[in-house]
Amino acid sequence: MKHTIGLYIHIPFCQKKCHYCDFLTFVDQDDQIEEYIQYLVREISLYGSQNYALDTIYFGGGTPSYISADQMTRIMQAVYEYFEVLPGCEISIEMNPESVTEEKVTCYLENGFNRFSMGVQSFDDRTLRMMGRLHDEKTVFNKVDLLRRLGIQRLGIDLMFGNPKQDMQVLERDIDCALSLPINHISYYSLMIKDNTPFQRWVLTGQIKILEDEVEREMYHYIQSRLIESGFDQYEISNFAKVGAESRHNKKYWKLENYIGVGLGASSNIDLIRFANYRRFKDYFEKIDQGEFPIQTSEKMNREEREKEYIMLNLRLLKGFKVADINQRFGIDFTSKYAEVLQKHQALGVIDYNEEQVRFTKYGLDIGNQFYLDIL
Repeated sequence: MKHTIGLYIHIPFCQKKCHYCDFLTFVDQDDQIEEYIQYLVREISLYGSQNYALDTIYFGGGTPSYISADQMTRIMQAVYEYFEVLPGCEISIEMNPESVTEEKVTCYLENGFNRFSMGVQSFDDRTLRMMGRLHDEKTVFNKVDLLRRLGIQRLGIDLMFGNPKQDMQVLERDIDCALSLPINHISYYSLMIKDNTPFQRWVLTGQIKILEDEVEREMYHYIQSRLIESGFDQYEISNFAKVGAESRHNKKYWKLENYIGVGLGASSNIDLIRFANYRRFKDYFEKIDQGEFPIQTSEKMNREEREKEYIMLNLRLLKGFKVADINQRFGIDFTSKYAEVLQKHQALGVIDYNEEQVRFTKYGLDIGNQFYLDIL
C-alpha cells in the first residue's frame, strides 16, 4: 500500500534578495541553476523505490518562477515518473511578479499546476523599494491580468504588514488594491526582523524603526476585519481564503501530516522523524553522486515531543483541533492530561474548549505564547 504524502520542492535562486529575507536563497548564481536542476531530478529519482503517492506538491524558494520553462518541465517529468501523483493533486507554485511570463505560465498549466501564489508584499511603490522588491504596483496588476487570461482559477497573493515606513493609510490602500483583484487567497504576514539582513542592520544603526506592538496589533485586527467582511475566511493565523481555496499543502505543516522536501536545505517530516537536506551545493551534490539521499540532519522525536508540537501547530488554525483526533493519535486523554493549563487559559479568555474541540479565541491569537509555554 502506498503512503500518501505531500512533496515540497525547493528552488533556491532569486534575481535579487529582499532586504528582510533570511531564506536559503542565492543571487548572481545563474550559472549554477542548470547543474542544480540536474541534481534535483536525480534526488527525486531516489524516491522512486519509496512507495509514495502525492496529494500535494509545492514549489517554494527562492523564486520558483525564476527558472526556465524547460527546467520546470524536466522537474515535473521526474515527479510524474518517480511518484504516483494522485488525481486532484494540488500543485502549487510561488511566483514573483517580475518573473511571470506567458511562456512559463503555459508550461505550468501543461504540467498540471493548479494553484498559484504571487509575492506582492505591498502595492505602495515606496514601500516596495524599501523592501528591496523588483516589481511595482503596475506590474502586479498586469501579471494578475495575464494569469486570469490564461484561465487560472486558484490564485493568491502574499502581503506583508508592519513595515517601518508603512502607516495605516498605506495598509488600507494595500487591502483596497488586493480586494480589487480576482484572487481567492491572501497570506498576510507580519514583518519579522531576521538576523544578518539589511533590515536588521538598519534597525541596529537607527536608520529605520520597527513599529510599536500596539500599532502592529491594530493593523492585524484591521486586516482581519476587512478581509472577513469581504468574503475571505481566516483559516490560519496569517491565511485567508475564499471557499475551497485553502492551501491543502500548507495545512499539512500545521496538522503535522507527512511530507518530504527535495532540494537544497529542504525539510521533511515522516511520522516521528524530521530530517533536512544539506544547505551547501557541494555537500548536496556529493551525496547524490554517491547514490544517497542528501540528508544532513535527522531527528527522531519521542511521542511526548511530537504531541506538544501537534498542539502548537494545530492551534495556528482558527478551528484548532478535535480532542478525539489528538487522543487517538497519541493515546492520551487530552482534557485530563492538560486540565490545569486548559482551565487557566479558558478563564483568561485565551482558549475556547470543550470535550470535542480546542481553539484559540480572537484574543488568544494575539497573546497565545504563554499558553504554549504552559503546555511545554
